[in-house]
Amino acid sequence: MRAATLAPCDFWVPDPGFVVEFDESQHFSAPRKLALSHYSDSEQLGFSARRWMALCERHNARDRDPPYRDEQRAWYDTLRDLVPLAEGLEPTVRLYARDHVWCSLNPESAADRQRFSDVLRTATLRAALVFPRIGTGTGEGVPPIVAGARQPDVPTVDSFRGEAVDFVLFPESYVSASDHVRLGLLSRLSQDLQATLLVGAVEVAANSEGRPVEWQILLRFEPDGSRHRQYTKHSTAAGVAFENPDWEPTAALPTFELGGVTAGATICHDHYLGLLPRFLAERDARIWVNPSFDNVRANKWSAVLRLRAVENRFFALCTLHDDETKHARTRPFAFSPDGSELRARRAGSAEARPLSDCKESGAIYVVELDTNMAGKPLDLSRLPLPARAATERRSTPRDAVRVAVRDGRPVVRGRSGWRTVAQPGTYVETGRGPVYAGVVPNERILSAAACFGVIDRAKKQGGAPIIWNAWDDLPTDPARLGFLMFGRAIECCAPVVISDRSGIRELVEITQYKDPVRRPVGTTGDTILDLQNARGLDSAFKIVAEHLRGDMKGMALERYRSLTGPATDR
Repeated sequence: MRAATLAPCDFWVPDPGFVVEFDESQHFSAPRKLALSHYSDSEQLGFSARRWMALCERHNARDRDPPYRDEQRAWYDTLRDLVPLAEGLEPTVRLYARDHVWCSLNPESAADRQRFSDVLRTATLRAALVFPRIGTGTGEGVPPIVAGARQPDVPTVDSFRGEAVDFVLFPESYVSASDHVRLGLLSRLSQDLQATLLVGAVEVAANSEGRPVEWQILLRFEPDGSRHRQYTKHSTAAGVAFENPDWEPTAALPTFELGGVTAGATICHDHYLGLLPRFLAERDARIWVNPSFDNVRANKWSAVLRLRAVENRFFALCTLHDDETKHARTRPFAFSPDGSELRARRAGSAEARPLSDCKESGAIYVVELDTNMAGKPLDLSRLPLPARAATERRSTPRDAVRVAVRDGRPVVRGRSGWRTVAQPGTYVETGRGPVYAGVVPNERILSAAACFGVIDRAKKQGGAPIIWNAWDDLPTDPARLGFLMFGRAIECCAPVVISDRSGIRELVEITQYKDPVRRPVGTTGDTILDLQNARGLDSAFKIVAEHLRGDMKGMALERYRSLTGPATDR
């Protein structure tokens, strides 16, 4: 330090007492990213350190006048972040210069003052999950364009029993985009609640061939009653976003604000496409909504949603319809950034229960989101354990391959003996056919891009995929990590092996119905996995390509592949 005091801060708010810093591009440098990466998990910051590090990577600012200017600026910014906390003040709030045209905000305007207050706020948000009851077998159901379908009544403000909520999530296909009566009721509800509504809708429009088809979209109703088209589904629908001629990631995957917090959306089976929510998280989404259609296999849905919450460090929310004519009941889903299931109350009730116990269809459930949890570094030792013992697969493997750890390194039994698996992966001819084992080391298993890279390379090399998560030392109980990897095995349609230098610790496979199961790990130094259902990219991307004509399937895959980002992240 060449001076006894720092230069004045940008702004000082005396009540309750905190600093506001206005960060232009020169603040986002490599030294600043390095400093932020060493902040303690316990620090209560007034901005997203994760987002600020991402901005450092984007700008990579360099100021050589004087030569130490980047380091000096990073040091001063660190002091302004941490000294107020040591002095008992509120956390320093940082504003990114390019987030808004800040000078356009009018202090005399109540709306602009509220907008600025939302930016500064880090309070708990309340979300309402609408969980309608339908009966498609009796003509009462969805999608709403089906002839004779009688749809659930649109809730009124009285349905919320006086609950003050920040936003309301409705299921996929809740309304027809051409049903102006129901759209008007939803607009009225958003005004009465003074809350944002996120509503799944069906739209009939021309596809890339000029044929009218059904598109699944998400509509956003703002508290002033205005309606906006927010998102178009990328999978399983007759028309998917990837086929739009002007598809571009930022436009196809837009973020938006919920109570001053950045959010993003996908729809239903899109959640299997891990690069979509990853792209939203990179744009600082702290809340991700994935409205779905109707009764799903809860173990599969919860496994993937939990993984998305953890790997992207955001809240994951999903609601859907409950079709009474189907044998299996369903429920809404919501997970916090640490993977724990959220608790919910019926609107107007004080009793909170885990969402897995909230199965009364026709209800509205309220969940609370502590937005301070989003974006914080993950403590793997606190990952949840399964509520009950995971299903173990003890049947004789049909497509058996032996795997082991020898001298601290992954190996696969090939036709001519054990083959060491080197990074990023190794092709092995085995007795059951060609295999590609891709190594995803340490925390990289939480990168959807890294895992997609394994099944992508396996497809190109013609081998059945194995995702091998290799650690020197596991940071947590292997059962916690194995439970989280249920979602990865489902997403990638590939087994996941978890090992440290001492041996294989967990092995997760999927059944023909993509249900995740654990294969017991032996104590002999090697074990057997079953590649019968290891279909990899062919199965994982089928949900996108099944309705596309042949010449468009490759284009859709290339567009999805573009979301992996730089080659160093694959």
